[in-house]
Amino acid sequence: MQTATDETLQHEAIQLAEAWQNRADALYKNEEKQYQKQIKHLLTHPEDKITLTKLIDQSFRSENYRRVADQVTSLLKQRGIPGFFSPTEKILMHLFLSVGRLIPGLSVPKMIEKMRADSNRAIVPGEPDVLLAHLQKRKAQGIRMNINHLGEALLGEEEARHRLQTYIDDLKNPNIEYISVKISTIYSQIQSLAFDHTVGVLVERLSALYRTAAAHEFVHSDGRRVPKFVNLDMEEYRDLEITTAAFIRALDQEEFKQHAAGIVLQAYLPDSFAIQQSLTEWARERVAEGGAPIKIRIVKGANLEMELVESALFNWPLATYDNKLDVDANYKRMVHFGMQPDNMRAVHLGIASHNLFELAYAYTLAEHNGVIDGFSFEMLEGMANHVRRAISEMTGEVLLYAPVAARTEFINAIAYLVRRLDENTGEENFLRYSPDLKTGSEEWRFLKKQFEASCAHREQAPSTPNRVQDRNLEKFPAERGTFHDGEFNNEPDTDWSLAANRQWVEAIRDHWRKSADDAPIQIPLVIGDEEILEDRDVRTCLDPNQAPTEVAVATYRLATTTDAERAVAVAKADPDGWRRLAPAERHAALSRVAMELRKARGDLIGAAAANTGKVFTEADVEVSEAIDFAEYYPYSARTFTELENITATGKGVGAVVSPWNFPIAIPCGGIVGSLAAGNTVIFKPASDAVLVAWVLCQAIWRAGISRNTLQFFPCAGGSTGAHLINHDDVDFVILTGGTETGMEMLRRKPSLNLSAETGGKNATIVTAMADRDQACKNIIYSAFGNTGQKCSATSLLILEREIYNDENFKRQLVDAARSFQVGSAWDFANKMGALIHPPQGDLQKAMTTLEPGESWALQPEMVDGNPHMWTPGIKFGVQPGSYTHNTEFFGALLAVMPADNLEQAIERVNMTGFGLTSGLESLDPREHAVWKEKIKAGNLYVNRGTTGAITLRQPFGGMGKSALGPAIKAGGPNYVAQFMNFKETGLPRIDALQGEHALLRMALEWRRKLLWGKLDTYKADLAKTIRAIKSYLYHTEQEFGRAKDYFHLRGQDNIHRYLPLGTIAIRLHADDSLFDVLARLAATRIAGNLPMISIPEALNNAVTAFLTTMEGRQIVGKAIVRRQSDEALIASMTIVQRIRYAAPDRVPEAVLAAAAKKGFYIARAPVLMEGRIEMLHYCQNQSICDTYHRYGNLGDRSIL
Repeated sequence: MQTATDETLQHEAIQLAEAWQNRADALYKNEEKQYQKQIKHLLTHPEDKITLTKLIDQSFRSENYRRVADQVTSLLKQRGIPGFFSPTEKILMHLFLSVGRLIPGLSVPKMIEKMRADSNRAIVPGEPDVLLAHLQKRKAQGIRMNINHLGEALLGEEEARHRLQTYIDDLKNPNIEYISVKISTIYSQIQSLAFDHTVGVLVERLSALYRTAAAHEFVHSDGRRVPKFVNLDMEEYRDLEITTAAFIRALDQEEFKQHAAGIVLQAYLPDSFAIQQSLTEWARERVAEGGAPIKIRIVKGANLEMELVESALFNWPLATYDNKLDVDANYKRMVHFGMQPDNMRAVHLGIASHNLFELAYAYTLAEHNGVIDGFSFEMLEGMANHVRRAISEMTGEVLLYAPVAARTEFINAIAYLVRRLDENTGEENFLRYSPDLKTGSEEWRFLKKQFEASCAHREQAPSTPNRVQDRNLEKFPAERGTFHDGEFNNEPDTDWSLAANRQWVEAIRDHWRKSADDAPIQIPLVIGDEEILEDRDVRTCLDPNQAPTEVAVATYRLATTTDAERAVAVAKADPDGWRRLAPAERHAALSRVAMELRKARGDLIGAAAANTGKVFTEADVEVSEAIDFAEYYPYSARTFTELENITATGKGVGAVVSPWNFPIAIPCGGIVGSLAAGNTVIFKPASDAVLVAWVLCQAIWRAGISRNTLQFFPCAGGSTGAHLINHDDVDFVILTGGTETGMEMLRRKPSLNLSAETGGKNATIVTAMADRDQACKNIIYSAFGNTGQKCSATSLLILEREIYNDENFKRQLVDAARSFQVGSAWDFANKMGALIHPPQGDLQKAMTTLEPGESWALQPEMVDGNPHMWTPGIKFGVQPGSYTHNTEFFGALLAVMPADNLEQAIERVNMTGFGLTSGLESLDPREHAVWKEKIKAGNLYVNRGTTGAITLRQPFGGMGKSALGPAIKAGGPNYVAQFMNFKETGLPRIDALQGEHALLRMALEWRRKLLWGKLDTYKADLAKTIRAIKSYLYHTEQEFGRAKDYFHLRGQDNIHRYLPLGTIAIRLHADDSLFDVLARLAATRIAGNLPMISIPEALNNAVTAFLTTMEGRQIVGKAIVRRQSDEALIASMTIVQRIRYAAPDRVPEAVLAAAAKKGFYIARAPVLMEGRIEMLHYCQNQSICDTYHRYGNLGDRSIL
């Protein structure tokens, strides 16, 4: 063995790379040159790459040729025919656009066949006869093949077992020597948190593959017989440790000590070098004990785009290196380590690359180290074949990594093609320059310089992980968050792929999982800074995970009506002066609350599991949301407290009535939102989640919020709770719960200031233009995550008829649901936990009966005799207008119905009357536009699940029966405003207006008239109206008329926008000033609504007289003007969307009572000139989340 200096090694590698490139040029075939010329154009013209990606990804989703032709036509007309097409192909495309699209039955099959044929260079056809011919051809050429069946992560266990059998059949096939396997294709329920369980299942399935491989041999063309070989591919970062552990544990079994197998490591992960070292140490011990060596295939990594998206969405560090220099340096470092002779004896290497410098470097190093026989070159099938031939002449065998997809599986190849396009078109990627690369050219010098730089950097590339979150050792800077930074960012969830965090959560489980022998936690009432444990009715919190065994985790006391009187008196008196604090002081205090919530994450998760059966992964994101609320609400309050000439104060006393299904985030949001607005709070937690509420309150109190400011008040909702809510000194109520609960509150107290997020019958529509795998994945999580006990859960699935009739889609959906593991939250393998109660009412009926036309695709079953645990249910054949169609069940039950087209599907969604969340699965932007315009829901999701709204990304709240009150979204920029009173002390500040508006022209005309002494009778009111109009227009331009994305996340748009309400009744009163009327009328028009001026029949005064003047007619415009009684106004609630009074004391009791019966909201705050506040009454919020990336590819957004 010769020892080479780095300089010698580098010099020799460059010479060898040049020799290979020159030889490759000589071996270049004419047909390859033509093809590579096209590829060169594609690689260097990003617009063409985007067009090609869209064509292959979007156009062939439907099985209806007419739909395919329409999609291709739309894309080509929009984007043009790509320039990399050959002249013949361009002519064919023009023919298609002029004639072929009209006869899709003839043209589309030919187009598909052409695309399939073109892809055969990179993707081997999977039909047995075609695959066999290709394998035999390569074998005769002395080329070894590594077969990889294309496909993304599987969703169900039936599908996983089928794929496992495919791999076993491959290993039995005498023509196949070597296969690559992804763990996500042999086990569908991989969970980082359930690490040991996941690894155990994978070991079992890998063992079946290794056993088959060991029992079968491959015969090379020269007669050599070798065992079949299984290579374990590496995928996403989160699977890195799982894949490595499964590989080691499987091969550590006695029966496989003599069996060789391989694993991939990705050099773009800084973690990979340490894992290589660990694997090598293990393999050396294995070989020393007489075992077989292993193989490590070293690659650069091809999943960067998705890692970038994941990093952005989860607010985690990017797992990979963020620059190519580090990647290339780490690659060389790994090659150096692997080619040390002592290491090579235990770990053979696969050097996988198309970069001639990297290949030459590895070959030169192997020669110097005397380990040529211990490694092989590995390249991609169909990529730079002339280079592969040149290398083969000198080095012998090259192993080709061959993606395989049959004609019926071609859709599975899309993700692979997109990733390869992304990887190969990078400006620093060798293959980008490969088609016409010449030694000595500018491109060659660029690549050579890049190689030399990475050689010099080999030992400098970081070798420690980028993802380092450790909840055990977490320390937070004292000055963190919106109070200190002046900027809001979402709190990162726990990264379960990290071992330290899994150890952390196991300790939480050990602490919070109680037995029947453990004493329950004693929870008092907290009223007026006093803990009350005695002389109250006691209730017990039972662990639903362990039913039917009764395990008491806590006991709590029920408050009485006397306690309610005392609590309200304390809250009203505010003895600790919370309401008197300056907004900045409240912000500082709530910043400390956020910090305490961070520290309490583990206890909040544990309490949620013990009290409500919530699985740990879902409880964790709740804690993040609670922290977000504590950070964001006081920050957003500044929008209103810092307005010039506005005095903003809290309403007074707020009652927060929280649900059990989100026992951390939702009550925390109500509490901190109320506190941020300057109110004291009485917190009535859900009776089924009192333990979680207690842990939450303790964190808030530890932050310095007094027990007079926040009182803890568990009670019976129907008696003491009703007394509390109806109390005259409770100024507002925040409710998250059922629609009927909110309606009952309003019926009891029609004047109640209620802000209620209520139920939803949320639907996802899947069109024929959807990515069906993605749709299925999103639907399963949306329907069955959180046991379906989310108000945002998808409970209605409307499939375009082509999808509805697709038996493969139905089978995949049912398989995925059946595989969704159900059970105790204490078992981390379970994705779905307990129902809060055994099924009852509507849910019980739905789970046990079928309506006419319905059939069970998957019938729910009780799990382990626990009445709280039920497997998912799926009903097909749901009829429009039926009980199943229109009823919210609040459980893991999915109702499926067909629709003829998107328009009919939208109609069936809107028929329910609910309007909380809604989803669309489609890759056609034209369908997106139609759906966004016509669907009636507060939160819209495109190609994403309908659950999991994140603060300010997707402010949360609904329309229709899904909201009571002003319907201002939680987690949005206006949430705290509804808990404030505003007083105007002067004219609002405005700035330059950008656009024209009829009311602006009118206002300017009025101003001139006032200036010259006209309209003096109305001078004060008109001056205020003029300023109000300008303020309304200004804030419409700045806020209410703009769609905003506060984050601009990679791969996902999150748009917050305002929509007109429709028709707004402006109800006049004898005490209304002219300004009160004109300002409301102007705001209604500016927001895009139709005004209806409702004048009491007997009202005739100066205000009504003005409306008949020329100036009055100007501002009235096309408004409807009606003289009507209160009874007629009440009747009009069926045709108007809102009634706006000018003050709360001007609303008759009869009108309030009628509105309460209907759940109709009457806006009655005093009318203000300040547009940032007043305009809130005339619009509704909508959030749109559009996941636009495809496998990480950003499409047009990639070009900046």
